[in-house]
Amino acid sequence: MSRHPIAQEYQWSILKEYEYWTLLLYEKPTPFLGRAVVWLARDGDMQRYSELTIAELTELKQVILEYETVLANLWKPDHMNYMWLGNFFHEHAGHGHMHLFPRYKEPREFDGVDFIDTRYGAFHFPYENPQFSRKQMEKVCDVIKEQFKNI
Repeated sequence: MSRHPIAQEYQWSILKEYEYWTLLLYEKPTPFLGRAVVWLARDGDMQRYSELTIAELTELKQVILEYETVLANLWKPDHMNYMWLGNFFHEHAGHGHMHLFPRYKEPREFDGVDFIDTRYGAFHFPYENPQFSRKQMEKVCDVIKEQFKNI
């Protein structure tokens, strides 16, 4: 299988690579501490969830369960949301990926910044982004990668 390349500007955010998927920290700060993207490794455009193979679906479940375990050990999300959209054709031509949104009833603090999910229990958008630098995002990435070693 030829792997779909991860764009250079997202290389820093790779959390873990699997056979069929790449797990990345979402590249922008959001109130959802640990928000991530699971990117389908195989090449292709306009990939529908319904077209995933059994092997891809099986591994996707593994990716999600492992990531939920990592987040539970770090920040204990109260809930998770999952979205498969593929709408930004100008960015990725509908390439298959899923967004993982940890949701929090109460604020979570990391590196001196409070992450406040003001829309807990509702659709996540719109929201205000916390003031969080790229260097701080890289710290989140490092903490998550370290936690993966413990599962």
